[in-house]
Amino acid sequence: MSDAANVSKTIPRSAVFAVLAAGVLAVSFSAIFVRWCEAPALVIAFYRLFFASLFLILLTGRQTLAEVRALPRQTIAWSALSGCALACHFATWISSLSYTSVASSTVLVATVPVFVALGSVLILRERVRPLLYWGLLIALAGTIVITRSDTHNGQNSPLGDGLALAGAIFAAVYFLLGRKLRRSMNTATYVTLCYAMAALVLLPGIFLLQQPLFLYSWQTFGLFLLIALIPQMIGHTGFNWALQYLSAPAVSIAVLGEPIGASVLAFFLLEEGISSGALAGGMITLAGVALAIYAEPRQK
Repeated sequence: MSDAANVSKTIPRSAVFAVLAAGVLAVSFSAIFVRWCEAPALVIAFYRLFFASLFLILLTGRQTLAEVRALPRQTIAWSALSGCALACHFATWISSLSYTSVASSTVLVATVPVFVALGSVLILRERVRPLLYWGLLIALAGTIVITRSDTHNGQNSPLGDGLALAGAIFAAVYFLLGRKLRRSMNTATYVTLCYAMAALVLLPGIFLLQQPLFLYSWQTFGLFLLIALIPQMIGHTGFNWALQYLSAPAVSIAVLGEPIGASVLAFFLLEEGISSGALAGGMITLAGVALAIYAEPRQK
C-alpha cells in the first residue's frame, strides 16, 4: 500500500474538506485585497509573487535551492516560460479589477479549467469526452451574458472582462506547462522557481511604465504581504495539499467557490452589488466550467 494511502487513513475526511473550505475562503479575499491596494496592477502582481517566492524559500530552505542548481538548462528554460505565463496571468487579472466588478472578474478568470481541458486536446492531443465541448459552449454563453450585462454598468467593463479572460488563458498555459515540468521536478521546487521567475518578468514592465516600486504606505505594503500569505500561500497551498486525498476534478470544482465567496465579500466589504445579468451569466459560466472539469482528460 502506498504512503499516500496510509496517510489518508490518519486524516479524517472532515479535516480535508475543512482545509479545502479554508482555501476557498483565502483565495476569495484576493480580489478584495487588490481593490484595497493603492498601487498599480503590475506592482501588486510583483509583490504577490516576490513575497510568495520568499516565503517558500524560507520554508523549504537549502533543499529547493540545491534542486534548482541541479536542474538541466532546458528545464529551467521551460520553467521560465511557465513563470512568464504566470506573470501575465496576475498582471491581466489584477488589472481587470480596475475596470469590472469583482463578481464578473472572478467568474471569468474561473474559466481556467475550460482552457486547460481545451489545451489538453489541441496541444497535448489527449482524448476527451464529448461533454467538454458542451461545457465550453455553456461557459462561452455565460461569458457573453456577463459581458453584455456589464456594458450597462457605467464602467469600462468590456476591457475588464477581456483582461479577466486573458488572465484565465495565461493561467491555463501555466498549468499545462506545469503538467510537463512536474513529472521531473519536485512541486515545491517548481512553484518556487516559477514564482521567482514571474516576479522578475514583471520588473521590466514596471520600470518601462515608470511605476514606483517602493513609494507606498505601510498599509499598502501590509496588503502586499497579505495577498502573498493568504490567497497565495494558504489558499493555493491548501488546494495542493487536498489533492493528496481528493481527485483533481473534485478540488477544481471546490475552487469554483471563489467567485461566490469573492462576490459575497465584495458586497459586504466594498458595497459592490451584483446585477441580475451578471448573476445569471456567472451561474451559466460556472455550470459550463464544472462540466468541462468533469470531462477533462484523466491523466494516466
